[in-house]
Amino acid sequence: MTSYSSTNSSKNKSKYALRTIRYQNSLMVNVCDLSLIDKQIQHGDITIDIKKNYWMDKEADENEIESYLRKSSISNLAGKDTVDKAIELNLAKISSVKYFSDVPFLMIYRFTQSY
Repeated sequence: MTSYSSTNSSKNKSKYALRTIRYQNSLMVNVCDLSLIDKQIQHGDITIDIKKNYWMDKEADENEIESYLRKSSISNLAGKDTVDKAIELNLAKISSVKYFSDVPFLMIYRFTQSY
């Protein structure tokens, strides 16, 4: 598997911030690397505040994040470990990743109905 990141030696020790939201009969998850909480990331004129009240209801481990990413319809993801996990699970392509202050950021939307 091709990865844009370097070695992932702390893979099993990674901690994530997780928030789940029910939105229009769908599951939306916000997941970020725990170290990003209360940080601000920027790309051009766009600034994202990684505020605890939006991104985190609880800390989660890698297995829990994987489960939520697989079943969510909408995912907002920030941070190297978090985005690496989504790419590893084939939920998105590397070309979809954007960078804010050198922090990988990814949004995933899966259509659950036909239109």
